[in-house]
Amino acid sequence: MNRLIILGDSTAAQKPESARPETGWGEVFGKYLKPGWLLDNRAINGRSTKDVIARGEFAEAFTAAASGDIVLIQYGHNDEKLEDPFRGARAWHEYTVNLMYMAEKLKAKGARVIFITSIARRCFDNGLLQDTHGDWPSAMKYAAEKSGIDCIDMTIPTMIGIMKEGEEVSRNYFMNFPSRIYDNYPEGKEDNTHLRPEGAEWVASLIYESLCALPDKPEAFI
Repeated sequence: MNRLIILGDSTAAQKPESARPETGWGEVFGKYLKPGWLLDNRAINGRSTKDVIARGEFAEAFTAAASGDIVLIQYGHNDEKLEDPFRGARAWHEYTVNLMYMAEKLKAKGARVIFITSIARRCFDNGLLQDTHGDWPSAMKYAAEKSGIDCIDMTIPTMIGIMKEGEEVSRNYFMNFPSRIYDNYPEGKEDNTHLRPEGAEWVASLIYESLCALPDKPEAFI
């Protein structure tokens, strides 16, 4: 049985019940797979390209991957935290090198690797959505080109979607809500990075549509 492996950070990761309603887009992605394909979501909260390699988690994914598998890689949110020596990875330096390393290793095993740029944060300033990801999406596209693989841009489509929804309605996609709505968060929460179920479903659908639009559509998808 072939697998769709997801390597990424908290925006894609499986969440514990204590964190609900927080939901990673990878949790809901299995419905897009054809029968006979297994979803293997290895995204983990807080990970960057630097520490997923340093912790040995990429090595575990590499060992598990087999010829014919598809690997979606989405890092960037935590690579941007350059003040953190364990996770920060400069866009045009370690980040690019780490992505190319992962892609080349997995390709050598016969897996198809596809990069996905980071989803947007819901960060408004005077009514205007801000681009918080800097050079990292462009660096990922460069690494994909150098590695001869596809790269799906999710930064711009999610920014456009948030802007269309508007500053208030777009809260419904994120962990941004007042008190006394969810038992796990009696005081409410103001988190414009992590997704609620509505946001996870929305992001997953955008990724699926982009994968199906590739000239060489991956065979895993319905």
